Amino acid sequence: MQPTTPPPGPPKRNLSETVWTKLDRKATAIAEFTMRQYRKKRSTWTVGAVGALLVVIVLLFYIDAMSEGIESVDDDGDGLIDEDPSVWTLWEGGPTGPTQADRTLKSVGDVDDDGDCWAQENFRRDQNGDGIDCNVIYEYDRNGNLVNIRADRFVDEDPNDGEFLEEAMHRSFLLGFGKFGFLFILGIFVPLFLATGLIREEMDSGTLHYLVGKPIARAEILMYRLLGFIGLAWPYFIALFVLSALVTGIFGPGDSIYRFSDLGIWFGILIATFLTVLAYAAVFITFGIVAGRYGVLVALLFAVWEFFMMFLAMIGTTRDMGIASMSISFWGSEIINSTAWIIWGDYAMMSGQSLAVDIALWTVWYSPFPTTTPLLNLVISIVVLLLITGLFVLIGQSSFKKRELN
Repeated sequence: MQPTTPPPGPPKRNLSETVWTKLDRKATAIAEFTMRQYRKKRSTWTVGAVGALLVVIVLLFYIDAMSEGIESVDDDGDGLIDEDPSVWTLWEGGPTGPTQADRTLKSVGDVDDDGDCWAQENFRRDQNGDGIDCNVIYEYDRNGNLVNIRADRFVDEDPNDGEFLEEAMHRSFLLGFGKFGFLFILGIFVPLFLATGLIREEMDSGTLHYLVGKPIARAEILMYRLLGFIGLAWPYFIALFVLSALVTGIFGPGDSIYRFSDLGIWFGILIATFLTVLAYAAVFITFGIVAGRYGVLVALLFAVWEFFMMFLAMIGTTRDMGIASMSISFWGSEIINSTAWIIWGDYAMMSGQSLAVDIALWTVWYSPFPTTTPLLNLVISIVVLLLITGLFVLIGQSSFKKRELN
């Protein structure tokens, strides 16, 4: 047989010789080098151990609190406890806040569990004047915030406050632990001590000459080093999240063996932590390049700024949100906050109840910003964090290209 002649035109490249596969090999090589380099450092293991220890300690306190439980009290003073445990009446009386025209009313049906409302004469069963006997009306403002509850007489006069407070504490723990523990403390702590020196330490030790001497652009080195850090940091956070989700799901309030309803919240916290850790890593690696030996100091000052902005977002008004939005922690918190509004359908009511019974949960139960639509707010927060990451990567690459190596 005659050998087949190759088709006309330039010869086809083998798949292993294409530009993209060469880029993949370079990216993989530097990322693997970064991961292997940091796995051998004592500082990496120290940072990881300290973070894991903090998570375990907090979870132990959570287990202890959930195991003890919260005792109910005799709210109406008649010697009986939890007579109407289905709903929680916050307060009754005249309107507060927005005008009635700005409100949305949600009527809850027959919730007179102990029957003392139905035992009254007919004309005494509709104290809230909605035409329905022995029920409760929840009033929301135009932003979906619970502003008032009007109950008929003897309806929900002695709710199960122990059950409510236990559920409120559980949810607040998830939000607070996600925001303060994972998002802020660990989210800044890990990149601060590991990502700041990704380029700076190599420049100071002189080992960067070996990387720059290869046919790899400096901009690519920064990206691949950052990729190597993420390859270490994200699995570390996944392990801590799995542990936390297991503990809170098993020991959380409820009759089921595991609270599967909380998995959506943990997923939102995980996404928020991934994006904030990525953003902080991009910021700190850029500080390490631009500020040189003072990079850690600048990073510490930036961490202080992040703390004050997160604190301002939790205690400030809508006007203060504009200032707080100039921080990474704020947008990460908004991902968690928006996820809670999506997953927990009664989020607004639980938030209002927490305020009414004067328990300090308002620091983690606040409305989405800049929009009042949780899904839209979630998308905006993710986009903002990705833009911040991209911006600082470009700044770091530009500075790295101009930097002279000693």
